[in-house]
Amino acid sequence: MTRSTTAVLNGTSRVALGAALLLAAASGAVAQTAPITTTPQGAPAPIPAPVQSTTEQPTQPAPVADDASGPDIVVTGIRASLANALSAKRDSAQVLDAISAEDIGKFPDKNVGEALQRVTGVQITRAGGEGSGVSIRGASPDLNRVEINGQTALSTGAGVATRQVEFRDIPAEFVSRLEVVKSATADMTEGGLGGTVRIITRRPFDAKDGFLSGSAQAVYGDLADRVDPKFALIGSKLFANDTIGILGSATYEKRSLWYDQARTTGWRQIERFPTTPNSAANPNCLTGRNQARCVDIDNNGFGDFFPDVPRYVINRELTERYAFNGIVEWRPSDDVRAFVEGTYTRGKQKIDSQFLQLSTGQTAGFLTENGGVDLTRTTLGQDQTVDKVTFVGPTGGAAGLNAAYRNILGVIDRQQFNGQVGADWDVTDQFKVTGRASYAKAKAYNNEINATATAQGLREITIDYTGDQQAPNIILPIDPTTTQGITQFTVLRRPRYNNQREIDFKLDGEYKPETWLTSLKIGVQKRDLKVTSRLFDANRTYNGYVAGTPGFGNITQNSFVTGSAQTVVQSTGTNAAILNQIQSIIGPNATLGDHDFFNTGDLGFNGIKRWLNLGMDVANAAGIPDPFVNPVPADTWGVTDKNLAAYVSAAFEVEPFGKRLTGVIGARVINTKTDTRGSVVIAPTPARPAGLVTPFTSKGEYTEFLPSLNLKMELIPNKLQLRATATEVIARPSPADLAPRFTLDILGLTGSRGNPGLQPYRAKQYDFGVEWYISRVNFVSATLFRKDISSFVDRTTQQEVIDGVNYTIGLPVNGTSKVQINGAELGGQFAFDFLPKPFDSFGVTANYTYSDDKGYNQRDYFTGDLLTFPGLSKHSYNLSGYYDDGTISARLSYNWRSRFVIAALDRGNNPAVGEPFGQWDASASATLTDNVSVFLEGVNVFNAQRTENAASIYRRNIIETYGRRVYGGVRVKF
Repeated sequence: MTRSTTAVLNGTSRVALGAALLLAAASGAVAQTAPITTTPQGAPAPIPAPVQSTTEQPTQPAPVADDASGPDIVVTGIRASLANALSAKRDSAQVLDAISAEDIGKFPDKNVGEALQRVTGVQITRAGGEGSGVSIRGASPDLNRVEINGQTALSTGAGVATRQVEFRDIPAEFVSRLEVVKSATADMTEGGLGGTVRIITRRPFDAKDGFLSGSAQAVYGDLADRVDPKFALIGSKLFANDTIGILGSATYEKRSLWYDQARTTGWRQIERFPTTPNSAANPNCLTGRNQARCVDIDNNGFGDFFPDVPRYVINRELTERYAFNGIVEWRPSDDVRAFVEGTYTRGKQKIDSQFLQLSTGQTAGFLTENGGVDLTRTTLGQDQTVDKVTFVGPTGGAAGLNAAYRNILGVIDRQQFNGQVGADWDVTDQFKVTGRASYAKAKAYNNEINATATAQGLREITIDYTGDQQAPNIILPIDPTTTQGITQFTVLRRPRYNNQREIDFKLDGEYKPETWLTSLKIGVQKRDLKVTSRLFDANRTYNGYVAGTPGFGNITQNSFVTGSAQTVVQSTGTNAAILNQIQSIIGPNATLGDHDFFNTGDLGFNGIKRWLNLGMDVANAAGIPDPFVNPVPADTWGVTDKNLAAYVSAAFEVEPFGKRLTGVIGARVINTKTDTRGSVVIAPTPARPAGLVTPFTSKGEYTEFLPSLNLKMELIPNKLQLRATATEVIARPSPADLAPRFTLDILGLTGSRGNPGLQPYRAKQYDFGVEWYISRVNFVSATLFRKDISSFVDRTTQQEVIDGVNYTIGLPVNGTSKVQINGAELGGQFAFDFLPKPFDSFGVTANYTYSDDKGYNQRDYFTGDLLTFPGLSKHSYNLSGYYDDGTISARLSYNWRSRFVIAALDRGNNPAVGEPFGQWDASASATLTDNVSVFLEGVNVFNAQRTENAASIYRRNIIETYGRRVYGGVRVKF
């Protein structure tokens, strides 16, 4: 894939505190921040190359030989970091972009994900305003490989288990360099369809002199209106005549992640005649696409779109993070290096997400013509979408319209450990052996607790979208700050445990013939990954009304004894008695929350600011049911990947036409065996009320051959070079798609399951680029890239005969269509050192990526228009301006991406689309002494709002505000 030419310019990790402390950049404690020396004419002179930290060939920049002479001028800070990263890019055999530690520290980015957003071709997903997942050239986050010092970083996702790495818990302070590798070589571990992200941590031998650095900062979020602390510490020292090096680092932080959302969960067409039976000759409105049966206000023959489950959400995630990194290296001679290292991260979030949500669907027996919509108080706006609607329904009882106050509570606990031992031995000047054994483990525990109080049987609900943000202005016939109208209450606990574990052994040998063939490499790798997921589920519901039993209510609890969820009545009582119980739980324990809704954003109207907040006090008052008596068989499973790989590669150097041409050619062969286990769950029937749960196992196997060729020609030595690559890559399917997860409905003759036989995603990719290194700091580059993706995972239904019965089964399958992504990347960085003081301290970095796709066969359900490949923005760019005079350093950065498809088929059969989004960030620091500096940073300084829609800006699904965050602190080095 194309090499992001601007990663260099993207030093983004705003964890300035740690970044600076770790680097101790300003104090020159680390080799990466060594000064750049230039001649008076501006010609760069060599600087030391950074020590490599992995055995998987991250690029090692070599010094640039310049023939300029004259007295040296020392340049440090941002320009030194840009030069180091640029050197990594230039000298790499692959298409690669890098961000050095010092550059990371100068951006207001606090984790690895946020740092990576500055790289060409990289877009990030955000969670609560924090960088979370990374997409490379349109490939979704779970299709990219992430490594920490060459070792797999596993997923800590707390939902359905995937391969997506959660970047929020990886602090930027640990980083020596970030690399985004977009073309493969045979020695690279497979798995990166879009690319491979290499997180390279600091090493003990990076700095010969021992040091101890630390930082402390305060973090203020204007939505949470809280000040949180963050601390970082790193130290390194050499012992035993500089043959043993020890490095240790640690970070701790609290973070109040508060973010508000105005959401419309889906947009649906509404059945005009809801009680009319469906038939092949007269199918219903939505699933049958029979527009004649849809509510059609303007009578143009196309059904109009109405909001489905409008809701307001106040998300509160009180987060604590710990991270530790330790490395011991032994270098008894120049020929031997051995090491043992480990990295541990933990992110623990206390969740309190407060909802006000509406249900506008009604029981068929109570529906009137037009599906309960009062057309006299409903108006049609743009794109066949209502901009104001009033729903009406029967009052009283459990039927009809309702409004619910819901809090998602509990704790999400993410933990990851990566440990490895390894050694390099230069047996002779020409032969080298490298070995590594590693162990990685990731755990995600989502202890979800819900408390939900529902006001049922409302006479009407109005939602007004006429504001300039197309946000839902909810108008209710009850006061949402009181318990008025509440007739049902539910408390549940639904814990999920996701565990991933990988054991990896790798052995490589390299021979350097000292001919035009500069290197021959061969290696083997054995890598076993085991993923397990367990879900438990228990809920208790207090029903003030029971259908068919006037004057009575009951208390029910769910049960999975039969394998499927069943409702069990625990007790009954009079309507008044149950309602009194509900009031006794909620009344004394509910609050109105801690801030007004959307007070850092703009909804285009002044509406509901506060509503009932059902926190843990409410859940505890109700008595949280024990979920561990209720394992969910259909969502309890395990998947094992056993991978055996071997490769051979050759590096060469020739001079056709008098120009230096270097390249790496090779091939990798991987055999993968999958072993899955789970259960087939058959729902109960009157004839078999016990249901049926049957253990299920399945095995799969495939072998892949992955050739690769990377070429680089120097047209002007160390100045102008061309690149060309042709490689094949794969990415394995999500573990959740491989898992059995098998359920059957023997009444409806339907079911769903995973597919253990899934093949990997495959892609052939090509790059052609030109890079002009104007000086050691300044460059421009342009790259064309193409990616041909096949066998990606689609969803389908098929007929399967089970126990002699024909079922319609939904499952993931490898698609037959081929998707092609074509694009271009442009990048550059310029230091204005030719200007007079103080303007010579200014500089700018910029990059732009264009991507387009064809062949993706998913279409808009309603219009039939082809959709773009999910996650692919056609345009994205980064722009940063900086000032650095050695004492004062400042940076202003902007990151932007165009619209992109999130999912081809979302609720109501519309696609989900991310709207264009851009964010400004800023940072500044001042060096007070050789050992002390202070800094101030701002994230989202202009308070950008993030939005999603259902194929139209007039059908917005999510409008999110997370406000600004300001960081201030001090860095100290001893």
